[in-house]
Amino acid sequence: QGKRITLFNVIVSALLHTLYRRPHLNRFIAGRKLYRRNTMDVLYVVKTLMTDEGVESVAKITCDGHDTIEEVTDKMSEHISYIKDGQSKSDDRLIEFATNLPRFLVRFALSILRVLDFHGFMPKSIMDNIPLYSSVFVSHMGSLGAEAPFHHLYEFGTTSIFVTIGKIYKKPYQNISSGELEWKKTIDINFSIDERICDGFYLIKSLRLFETYIDDPSLLEHSPIEMDLEHKQKLRQYREFDDDSASFLEDYWDNMMEEADQDKSKD
Repeated sequence: QGKRITLFNVIVSALLHTLYRRPHLNRFIAGRKLYRRNTMDVLYVVKTLMTDEGVESVAKITCDGHDTIEEVTDKMSEHISYIKDGQSKSDDRLIEFATNLPRFLVRFALSILRVLDFHGFMPKSIMDNIPLYSSVFVSHMGSLGAEAPFHHLYEFGTTSIFVTIGKIYKKPYQNISSGELEWKKTIDINFSIDERICDGFYLIKSLRLFETYIDDPSLLEHSPIEMDLEHKQKLRQYREFDDDSASFLEDYWDNMMEEADQDKSKD
């Protein structure tokens, strides 16, 4: 019996692969300066019960470039099971503690945190417990039967990319060969990205790479490092082939010119 891999697992794994292959997406602005993150982290919300009383908690997936889609799926399943079993997490305890404080203390603490965040002095123990320090934050609105909105960004924290996933619905597409309309299952994935972390050309190429992984999830069976090495090897082979072709044309042209000069001297 095979392992169950959901569309959500595919999307998260594709995001991690894209972050590894396109490292400029893993950058953020703090204190009017541009930084690059040392890790690739994806955050998403898990609801314990699909009711009004169900508690929401944030799960984090961290990848170092060695994770295949199966390993990403295992990590996500482990985090989801941990949260749905009612296990207490440090970030949930911090939020609960902060909400019980008097309002003036909360505002005072937030002002200090903003200063620390601006100057890059935020302690790691606090960053690990605030759900705004990540590479990407994913909101799976489709699991609630909703469409994918465009999520706003925050000045606080290091999350430069918000991704929303909508519900599955049927949409008409025109068949290129027959010209007829066909209804196919469709899902919308919307990105909100801080335009300061990279230029438009880099971003479009990155989104196309992400789309490639979505169109062919079998690529995710390899780790990002393996895919990157394979890509570099193919690129190296292409360049070697291209250089050989160029040198061949140069030699061919030189020989032609030498033969032409010899013919002229004979005349």
